[in-house]
This record gives sequence, C-alpha cells and structure tokens, in this order.
Amino acid sequence: MKISSSYLFDSALRNLQSSQTDVARSREQLASGKNLVRASDDTSKLRSIETLESYLKKLDSFDSNLSYLKDRLNLEEGVLGSASDILMRIKELSIQAANDTMSTTDLDIIATEARNLREELFSIANTRDVEGNYVFSGSRTESPAYSRDQLTDSVSYEGDNRQSRIAINETRDLEKNRDGQSIFQSISRNQSQYRISGIEGEGNFNFRAGSLTIEFFVEPRASSDSVVSSIQRALDQSGVAGKAEAVIVDGVTTYSIGVTGQHSELNDGVLVTQDNSETNALSVTKLSDQSSSEGFFSVLGDFVVGLESGDRGAINRAISEITVLQEDMAIVLGDVGSAINNLDRQSDINSDTRLRVDQLLSGEKDLDYAQAVTKFNQEMVRLEATQASFAKVAQLSLFDFI
Repeated sequence: MKISSSYLFDSALRNLQSSQTDVARSREQLASGKNLVRASDDTSKLRSIETLESYLKKLDSFDSNLSYLKDRLNLEEGVLGSASDILMRIKELSIQAANDTMSTTDLDIIATEARNLREELFSIANTRDVEGNYVFSGSRTESPAYSRDQLTDSVSYEGDNRQSRIAINETRDLEKNRDGQSIFQSISRNQSQYRISGIEGEGNFNFRAGSLTIEFFVEPRASSDSVVSSIQRALDQSGVAGKAEAVIVDGVTTYSIGVTGQHSELNDGVLVTQDNSETNALSVTKLSDQSSSEGFFSVLGDFVVGLESGDRGAINRAISEITVLQEDMAIVLGDVGSAINNLDRQSDINSDTRLRVDQLLSGEKDLDYAQAVTKFNQEMVRLEATQASFAKVAQLSLFDFI
C-alpha cells in the first residue's frame, strides 16, 4: 500500500487540529466554570438546564407571592388582635353596666368609653396597607370598607365579597384578600312574641323570663295603658329586653310581650314569689319566633344607646350579643394565624425544593474541576505527542538513503 506524502501531512494536520480543538474546549470550560460553553456542546443537557432554570423562576414567583401574603396576613393579625382586645373591653363594660348599683352618671361614663371604642373599631375596619389599599373592602380596595351616616350614626359595608387567590406552589393557592363582612360579622337577633293571660282585677301578677320572675302590680280599675306601663316597668327593672303592648280584638283586651336577648324564653308564673306570698300566676303562650340580622356596628350602637337611655334590657341583651361578636372575631383571628403557619410551612417546602433543584442544576451546568483538569492534562499530552510524532515523521526523506 502506497502512502503519499500529501496524505501523510493531511492526516497529521487533522490530528493536530482535533487535539487543539479539544484543548481549546477544555480551556474554555476551565475559564468559565461551566460544562456547556455553547449550546451546540450538548443539546440534551441544554434542554435539561433550561427546564431546571424555568422551574427556579417559578419558585421565585411563588416565594414573592408568599412574601406578599405573609406581610398582608401579619397586618391583618395585628389589627384584628387589637379589635379582639377592644371587644373584650366592651364586654367588660357591658357586664359592669348590667350591675343594678350603676347610677345614670355611671352609665353615661361607660357610654362615652363604649362609643370611643366603637370609633376605634370603625377605624380598624377601614385599615389600609402600605400601598394605600383598603384591606377589608374585598376587591374594591380603593374605597373604604365601611361608611357612616352622620345623621343616624348607622354603619354600612361598602365593599364586596369577591375574593382573589394567589398561587404559592404549582398545586396550591390561598386567599389574597378578605372582605369586611366575613370579619366584622353580623349576628342573629331572635325575637319571641308571647301572649300573657290571666290579668283580671287588681293585685300582684307574675310570669317567668328565663331564670327571672317578673312581677308587677295592677291598680284597681287600671286602664290597659296603665297595665302595659306596669309590665314594661317590671321588664326594665329586671333587665329583660322586651316590649309590652295591649291588643284589643272585638272589645277584648289581651297583652303581648316581644322579648330578645338572654331572657327571651317566657314561661307561666308561680303561685308564690320571693317578695309576695299572694300573687297571681299568669299563663304564657308563645305566638311566634322571628329572627333578624344585626350588623356588627349596629350591635355596638344599640349598646351605646342603651347605656345613654338607661335601658337595662338593652344592656343585658348586649352582654350575650357582644360575647358572640368576640367569639366570632377570635375564630377569624385563629384562621389568620393558621394561614400564617401554612405560609411558613410552604416557605420551608419551597426552600427544600429550591435546594434540590439547585443541586440538579449544578450537576448539569457547573464544571467538575478535578475531572476537567485531568482531562485537560490528558489532552495536552495527546497534543504534545501528536506534535512530536509529526515532527519526527516530517523529517524523514528518501533522499537521505540515495
């Protein structure tokens, strides 16, 4: 087989170029610290790197959402904690005001404090975040959550109930906002209507309201209005939130009482009371039950009005209603705290996921210097050997043997 000089030189040149290319690629890898210097080096590994980097960007977005939600929930937890403390104080005031030893002046002092505390709760309901958005307006973040009628002092909700959600990982999202009605919740105020029978002539009469015995005196030949006044006075003195009225049908007068609050269950009277051994037990018949929804600020407003007017029935009713408001607020506060704990756990999960992805990406993208240096040295030896062998072969000539 004949090998021409040109073939020999071409083959040697190709080997030299190949060795130089390998050395140059290894040198670039060592300089950049990356496995892939250019996209053409390994397309399959490039796709893997792009997938992992894309997932890291998603994690960045999830972490940003987590940070936003945590700041938002921490704000809510702070202001709702203050609201819970205020409700606790109002409840203490209602219990204090229900004491029979309280004078009109004492009730006025309590009413002043209760009104100021209601103002603080109104301010909390219209809390803004650092961006100036109203926190409890639902999706209407540019408008106050609650407004107040200056004439009637009634408070109404101006937001909506729309809720938006924000993703914290690929399969889970959480509520981004809360509406005021789900936090400053209404209560159900039940009113029962009763008919009392047996008021004839004069004397002492009684019926029971819960654990209380309501007793009143009817004077001789008293008019129906006078009887109603006696019943109403007995209700007020006993602290029962009720309203007595007389109804005349076909010339027959009957008496009815509408009651709300903690003593709203009326029963027949007793034959002997603590104050009188001679008394008339009245028969009580329930006519109807009605339920109405009372707003958060309406309940507090009724309490203040009851204090200012000395209505002990309204004051006693406020004790149970404010207790419900406080319990509802505690549930909401617990829900916010639970959401914060969920965010903390999800943040830990995302951090662990990021660590694993970073490790995978490093394995695909970053250079193993020990292996690269070894490879570089091997390629240098190969290049030097190729150059040396070519130099030897290039010096051979047939003319030396002629």
